[in-house]
Amino acid sequence: MHNDIKKDLYEILGVSRSASKEDIKGAYRRKARECHPDVAHNDPEGESKFKELTFAYEVLSDPQKRKDYDTWGLDGLRRGAGSDFSGFGNVSDLFDAFFGGGFSDPFGGFNSGRSHASKTVRADGRDLETIVTIDLEDVMTGIEKEVEIERQATCADCDGEGMKPGTKAARCDVCNGSGHVRQAQRSLLGAILRTQTCPNCQGKGEVFTDPCEGCGGEGLSWIKEKVRVNVPAGVERGDRLRIQGNGEGGRYGGKNGDLYVAININPHKRFTREGRNLYVTLAVEMADAALGEEIVMKSLDGEFKLKIPPGTQHGDVIKVKGEGLPPRHGGRRGEILVSVQVSIPRKLSATEKRLLQEFKDRRNRKR
Repeated sequence: MHNDIKKDLYEILGVSRSASKEDIKGAYRRKARECHPDVAHNDPEGESKFKELTFAYEVLSDPQKRKDYDTWGLDGLRRGAGSDFSGFGNVSDLFDAFFGGGFSDPFGGFNSGRSHASKTVRADGRDLETIVTIDLEDVMTGIEKEVEIERQATCADCDGEGMKPGTKAARCDVCNGSGHVRQAQRSLLGAILRTQTCPNCQGKGEVFTDPCEGCGGEGLSWIKEKVRVNVPAGVERGDRLRIQGNGEGGRYGGKNGDLYVAININPHKRFTREGRNLYVTLAVEMADAALGEEIVMKSLDGEFKLKIPPGTQHGDVIKVKGEGLPPRHGGRRGEILVSVQVSIPRKLSATEKRLLQEFKDRRNRKR
């Protein structure tokens, strides 16, 4: 809703300043049916337009208020020129005072706050969420985990109806089964009919004369239960698994909500993960890097042979296909990427020093 009206009130209604009272009334009826929130569902400003329109009509349809407006504008209304609007700091305060809650227009048929409740309102249960933490090895194979949740479930005693079995709800005598009550209130712009949710039945239109003892008439009761979660292979941190019907219970015939399980994965002591691929660092002796070697390494689900080509340099990455993780929805496994860290011995025996010196001398003579 606009906090202030900046348009001319005649412009809002689409009439001239010489328009008759009948012209103003007719213009309001036509425009109200176009921009009323119950009709203009797709217009995000529909409600504010309708309220501006109604405000304009309330002022211009009253001879004294129209005279004050024609003479002094909206500030004239606020300052009490012929009307009791003193005490409001600005036009925004005046507008908010008029539209502080639900209202109905002077011609009936429109009510932005109305509620249609001739019987107990069906209520679907809310969705819930919990977290399951697994290891990286579990991502390789998938795993079944058990989680304990506390939730409001549909009451088993009354099947969510809120009444003792065999009893019936009675029509609310405060709202006569409509779920809402109307109250006429005087405002600075005349009488306004406000619509509010019935305080006796909370909008249901019915009251329970004999509520269920198990849930106190709420249709829900608190329970703790263990739920088994099938975590598929290939899941990633942050994935959410949906278990249908394990959320909060529905009331008055409503369906249960769902349980969403968010996946958390413990860090691994050797491997880091990026999608389907695994990364690992391998320390290789200087001679093995120079001459080449075949090394047996452990994977998440077994072992594999890693061939180190002759002349491998420090920081080289060797890819091993098919030893990584599977994708979540099936397909080829990823790779293990081995980052080679050439290990330089800190201490050498006399023989090792002599051999390395001979190697160095031979390399220098070839330059």
